[in-house]
Amino acid sequence: MNSLTNETKNAKSDTNSNVVQFNSDERVLDAASEWLVKLDEGLDAEEMQALKTWLATPLHRDTFLEMVALWDKMSVLSELAEIVPHTPEPSAKHKANNTVTWKRPLAIAASFLMVGLLSYQGLNLFSPSNQTEPVAQMASYSLQASTKPGEHKSISLEDGSTLWLNTNSQVNIAFTETSRIIQLVKGELHIEVAKDKSRPLNVLAAGKAIQAVGTAFNVQYHRGDLELVVTEGVVEVASYTLNKANGESIIDPIIKPQAQPLTLVQGEKSLLSLPNSTVETVSDEDIANDLSWREGKIVFRGEPLIDVIEEVSRYTDKTVVLGDAALANMQVAGLFNTNDVDALIAALADNLQISTDYSSDTIVLRPR
Repeated sequence: MNSLTNETKNAKSDTNSNVVQFNSDERVLDAASEWLVKLDEGLDAEEMQALKTWLATPLHRDTFLEMVALWDKMSVLSELAEIVPHTPEPSAKHKANNTVTWKRPLAIAASFLMVGLLSYQGLNLFSPSNQTEPVAQMASYSLQASTKPGEHKSISLEDGSTLWLNTNSQVNIAFTETSRIIQLVKGELHIEVAKDKSRPLNVLAAGKAIQAVGTAFNVQYHRGDLELVVTEGVVEVASYTLNKANGESIIDPIIKPQAQPLTLVQGEKSLLSLPNSTVETVSDEDIANDLSWREGKIVFRGEPLIDVIEEVSRYTDKTVVLGDAALANMQVAGLFNTNDVDALIAALADNLQISTDYSSDTIVLRPR
């Protein structure tokens, strides 16, 4: 950023030598690319003022608008309405400059490289990882954690993030100097991500990579279904595979190229395991109910018994089944403790007029 904020100073005349330095066209393109990357990450008040000063130069503004169109980033203009109130065409003088024109393709190619480098440093998971000379990374912090059926726990991570694990869950965690990665092997997690733009946090599960810089979200991976709920901020989702060349370590996943990562914002959820994942909005009340497991509670609001049994089965090492299909659509409402499944089953039996048959590893529900 210093190179950008000092650009005006570099262009001024040196009073001792009377030599005036000007930015080449390539440098302007590189600067425009850098600003686009920083806009994605978010600008503070000082950086926004520096951008405003930089855009005051017509060549800078025209080049920036060209890069916005080139990278399909028109949405950023809404953030800069006061700075860039319109989108003028490049000046006739700029178009007529043959020297600039023939350099433009090469300069744009260089700016692609610049954006790629900056993206790797700032959002390194979703940048191409099949580099010819990949930089080997070592985990500076690693942890494996799990919970038993009916158990839940919270974990304070090295970066200041807070991770909750729901029942029967397992995660592998590895932090490096440039990335924070959590692999959800099974179960459910909720994480409040400590902000660190230089080290985005990525949750890997079922072939999907879920990335955030500073936000909060919930991921459930159960019986092949992968569900994401964003409770704060913004996250992006892409597909990935583990790199066999480094022993399939989670540190360096290979992200599959795609035109546009799936983006979710606060109050949205998606079933990522579907071939074509869609995004839907959820209410604050639904989110609160979905996250009640962090307090050891489970909430039902009229769900059919067949769905209730599916959810309850996650909190016990016994298999809960319906002995009669006629019970499947009976509605259940109530607040229950996740660490006492026997009491939950007893409450269902009393309120729904059903009987329970226990064996060593099974609970069968039947009509009375």
